[in-house]
Order: sequence, then structure tokens, then C-alpha cells
Amino acid sequence: MLRHAVRSGLRASFHRLGHFVANHPVFFASAPVLLSVLLGASFSRYRVEEEVERLLAPKHSLAKIEGNLVDSLFPVNRSKHTLYSDLQTPGRYGRVIVSSRRGSVLEPHHVDLVLKLHSAITHIQVPMLGFNYTFAHLCLLDDSKNCIIDDILRVLEEMRAARASNQTVPPLRYPITRLKDGREAYIGHQLGGVQTAGREGVRSAHALQLTYYLQVASALNEVVAARWELLFGHELERFSTAHPELVLYPFTSSSLQRDFQKTSHVSERPLLFSLAACLSVAVLCSSMRDCVRTKPWLGILALVTVSLATLTSAGIFNLTGGKYNSTYLGIPFIMLVVLLVIKMHFDPGSRRRSVYLPSEFAQKQKDRDSHSEVNHCFHLCSSSSVVRRGKIETWDVVDSVEEELEQGFSGNMKQVTPRKK
Repeated sequence: MLRHAVRSGLRASFHRLGHFVANHPVFFASAPVLLSVLLGASFSRYRVEEEVERLLAPKHSLAKIEGNLVDSLFPVNRSKHTLYSDLQTPGRYGRVIVSSRRGSVLEPHHVDLVLKLHSAITHIQVPMLGFNYTFAHLCLLDDSKNCIIDDILRVLEEMRAARASNQTVPPLRYPITRLKDGREAYIGHQLGGVQTAGREGVRSAHALQLTYYLQVASALNEVVAARWELLFGHELERFSTAHPELVLYPFTSSSLQRDFQKTSHVSERPLLFSLAACLSVAVLCSSMRDCVRTKPWLGILALVTVSLATLTSAGIFNLTGGKYNSTYLGIPFIMLVVLLVIKMHFDPGSRRRSVYLPSEFAQKQKDRDSHSEVNHCFHLCSSSSVVRRGKIETWDVVDSVEEELEQGFSGNMKQVTPRKK
């Protein structure tokens, strides 16, 4: 009784609402579009997160904890900028790991190639505003106003100079070695795959790491440094092709961001294909002969409505400062397809059976009631399954409902047949 009263009240209220909407078609057709456009205009405030640490590293990661600790203890010299334990070092830089296919990178031939690579990198020219910028113009300076370069390069230059003058090559210690000028240098993060020979120092090394820091004191320096990073990668590709005995692994400050953005471009084709499939299914289902006959534009209208709803929700998220994950953009389209598939399950049955029934209108009303009672529960269950687990696990509901309808229709046919005779 209560259910019947609630249903009658809802039917009457929706009937009045339908009359009100029909009497004001211009307002109800233009208001949702205008609202969606106004809320969608908030995309002008949309900002892409560019800090790779926020995208890829949790807040409690060791790299972030160490970086915050260094920032708090050393606010002047900013030694965090040269910490290799950090996930993404701030600023602009180019880094390359050099490995040998055979032998050690400390062999004379490989040492000459590494120094040749260093010379090629420092002579990279970036044309900008009629001036050719090189590493000498962009490098990060030390207290003596000299470019900061890795100490392992000074070690290699001393080794080559000693061989050229037929002198004894000074022993190379690891991880702290002594340079020719008497200064001690830490090379633990610049030399890899090290095999030591006791007091004789390093016997061989499989790889070494070179880093070139750039200064970004102004907007012009930022643009030039970004261009230098691109040319840095091209130069390493050419050098690797010309000298295949060395293996080069380049990395720049924008490598992680560029790789992260490439992952979003991979989903463009599947997303466009899914949108086209949704549009085709919507038009096909609305073109079939059912209660809404020959109205293919109804499917397109449904798709446009879902798109406007998505745009509106995204605008609300932006205006309220919420986090909007683009992964959920496809959920409205999934719900639309699920609803259309369910409609295809029920409508053909009513069309086939209504011919043999004594009262076509009464039977259609019965099918409509069954559809309204079952379909909404099924659709809500399917949508919740898609959102929570990413898959639909309630397809057996359709089969059970169809079996019940089949039994009901077969019973009606048995009752109708004697009357026809």
C-alpha cells in the first residue's frame, strides 16, 4: 500500500514536471548547455602538475624525507640540488651514464672516448636571439666562478696526461681519491662497477656517470637550458652511433616528465575508439523499432548529454579546488552502454510476444512495469561494480528475469489458446 502511494505520488509529480518542461522548452534546452559552458570555462584555471615527485613519489618516501631534512639543515648552499638520492633534482641538468661493452672504462682507448664525449657536450651550441649559447654560458658556477664539472673528468685528464708524457699513472682510489693538486674528491657516485686491487687502487670500472648542471637565473636561461637538454640528447645519439664500443644512457631534468606525458598519449586512440563505439551503439539501439521508433538522434543526444554532464562535473571540481582524476572520465560512457545493452535485452522480448497476446496495451504495460522494477536495480548494481571493481558481475540477473518473463508469457499463452478456439 505504501509502495503504491509513493509510486502514484512520484508519477503525478513527474507528470506535472513533464508538462512544465514541455511548456518552457527553450529554457530547459538552453539552461543546461549554458551552465555547462560556464562551469567548463573554469578549465582556464586548470593546471597540470609538473613536479615529478608529486606525481610518482609518495609523501613519506625516503627521498622526500631526506630532501626536506637537507632543506631545513642547509638552507644556504642548497646541497639538496646535488643529491643523487633525490628522485628528481631541482633545476636543469644533463646526465649520462657511460658503459663499455668490453673491458673497463678506465682503459686508455675508453678514456680518450669519454674525454672526447665531454668535449662534444661542452661545445653544444644553442642559437637564441642571434647568439650561440654553449655550456660555458649556461653552466653552474662554483665559488671561483668556474663551471662545476665532475671530479672524475679531472681524474681522467690526469691519467691521459700521465700516459702522454710517459709518466707513471697515479693510483685511483675509491670512493675518495686524491687529485694532482692535493685536493681529495669523492667519486663514489661517479664511478660504478668498481673492482679494487687493495693498495693499488681501482683495477677496473664498468661505468661512470657524468652530470652537467645548468643555471636558470632568468626566464631566458630557462628557455635556453631546455633547448640545451634536447640538443644534449641528440648529441649523445650521434656519438653513440659513431662509437658503438660505448653504451650511453642519457637523462635530463625533463626526462621523467616527458615519459610521464607519453603514457597519456598512448591512451588517445583507445579513448577515441571507445567514444566512437559508444556513439555507434547509441545510434543503433535508438534506431531499432521499439517504444521510441526511428529516432537515431536520440542516441546522439544521450551521448551529448553525458559529455555535458562530465564537463559540468569537471568544472565543479576545478572551482572547488578538488582533485580531478581523468581516469573516471569514461565512467558515464560505460553506464550509458550498460543501460543500452539492458534495453536491448528487454525490448525485443516485448516486441516478439505482444503479437500473440489478447491485449497488446496491457501486456506492454506489464513489460514496462517489469522493466522499471528490475532494470533500475540491475543498472545501479552494474554501475557500482564498474566503479568499485572495474567489472560487471551481475549479468545473471538478466537471464533470471528473462526466464521469469518466459514462464509468465507461456502461462498467458496457455490461458489464451482455449479462448481463441
